[in-house]
Amino acid sequence: MNKFEKPMGKKICDTGRNIKRFLSYHLDEYSLGDGQFGILYEIAGNEGISQEQISKNRNVDKATIAKAVKKLIDNDYIYRVKDKQDKRAYCLYCTEKGIKFIPEIKRIIILENATVTKGFTQEEVDLLSHLLERVTTNIDDFFEKEK
Repeated sequence: MNKFEKPMGKKICDTGRNIKRFLSYHLDEYSLGDGQFGILYEIAGNEGISQEQISKNRNVDKATIAKAVKKLIDNDYIYRVKDKQDKRAYCLYCTEKGIKFIPEIKRIIILENATVTKGFTQEEVDLLSHLLERVTTNIDDFFEKEK
């Protein structure tokens, strides 16, 4: 790396920040941030999922998930019910408003993917996806070894 080249992590952060900006542009009118957007989509695909499971799936701390869930509840996209087996846990479900919003989420995801990969061949899209998954795995492996 020459002294003027950005570190790889900085490039990835810049890309992530731009994707968040793109999502905010499309989500602001719905009172959703990119975090709530992803969680709502996950709940829609896994009705009854717990906050703890979302935290594990998304590799995000429980407090952050709890804040996002509260916002989704306050905006009437989801509701929660105490888990019958584990009284400390809650199961999450989409409201009618949340269910009606899923096609818009899908539209935004398709638009995001098309925007991010504009001009890419399918082979390049597949390679980028694979490389990003490897980056995540490498970082996860690092922290597993640190435990």
